[in-house]
Amino acid sequence: MLSGQAPVPAPILVEDDATAARIAAIAARAPRVSLDVEASGLHAYRARACAVQLAWDEGRQVAVVDALSVSPAVLGELLGAAGPVKIVHDVAFDARVLGQSGCAVDRVYDTAIAARMLGRPATGLAALLDAELGVKMSKALQQHDWRIRPIDDAMMAYLSEDVRHLEALAARLWSELGDRGIEEAVIEETRYRIDCARASLAEPRDDMPYLTIKGADRLTEVELAALRAIFFVREGEAAARDVPPFRVAPPDALMALARARPTTAAGVARVRGIDASPDQEPFLAALARAIAEAPACLPESERQRIHPPRLPREEARGRREREARLMAWRREEAKRRGVDEQVLLPGHCVKDAAAASIATPDDLARVPGIGAFRIERDAGAILRALRGEGASA
Repeated sequence: MLSGQAPVPAPILVEDDATAARIAAIAARAPRVSLDVEASGLHAYRARACAVQLAWDEGRQVAVVDALSVSPAVLGELLGAAGPVKIVHDVAFDARVLGQSGCAVDRVYDTAIAARMLGRPATGLAALLDAELGVKMSKALQQHDWRIRPIDDAMMAYLSEDVRHLEALAARLWSELGDRGIEEAVIEETRYRIDCARASLAEPRDDMPYLTIKGADRLTEVELAALRAIFFVREGEAAARDVPPFRVAPPDALMALARARPTTAAGVARVRGIDASPDQEPFLAALARAIAEAPACLPESERQRIHPPRLPREEARGRREREARLMAWRREEAKRRGVDEQVLLPGHCVKDAAAASIATPDDLARVPGIGAFRIERDAGAILRALRGEGASA
């Protein structure tokens, strides 16, 4: 500490609703509050918030809210639209986890999105803090089970470091965003990510989650039927143990089982990635039984969803051509303006605009995440690219 510099207060551990409400009221007076969430996703069947870290006063004040004792909903006013600006690194995850607890996040500056749109080669928090501020972050508790209690000094130190420097990082990045005139693009993309997180909470759970296994689209139907059967056995086992499904059987092992389709516990045990220890025998037998009893084909309703009707050839070709023209316009215009291509038009906007029937600026404005500022500035050029009418003005 430099001579004459005020000492940094120790972080506050918040373990009850009354203290959480008091801390939230104090933090709400600050113009900016840094925010991070630690969840149990690496150690539990369903991730839930375990700790909510807050920092304000340029990182001098830090509070760690024990989210296993205090509902994050108590922080709702602070973290919502009525509160100050929240500085978050990669808001999509935090917004989804907090949303599960009834806490909506709004008014966010996302340092990860800012770094990506500034063209930084590495956008992880540790890499950015090192490159931008010379701050070295410890990785000692990266894989920690944040459900463990009590929260000790080492845990508090680690949790605090995740938010203590965020405001300084945001100040550095936002200064450059301002110099380049691209703040609106970052804020719009942040809003889009938050909206997507909220929508994912409102949507019903996918009833065909086995299709998310990497490589499932290359399986034959009989292999898919086996994958479907063992996937749900694994889900049941993971739920019963309250561990992430990949800890019960990794995706590669499920794919190997679906291809080999062993019908005995001994055969299942020979598949790489499957835990064949003696206490796993009931689970191995359940997998073998599921494979043996799996039908040769999928339910008709699922088959139709896996193989939806193809677009007419002309429509598919038109969509590809529109997307290629938009990407060519984006590439050239980004080069001309000296900005990242995502600033001009994020990839999801390119795909959605190319897939939709767009003829007017009002049509274009309905593309999620495109933002009013892009409509005002570039609607004419985007519409000409979609129509194939040549270079932008």
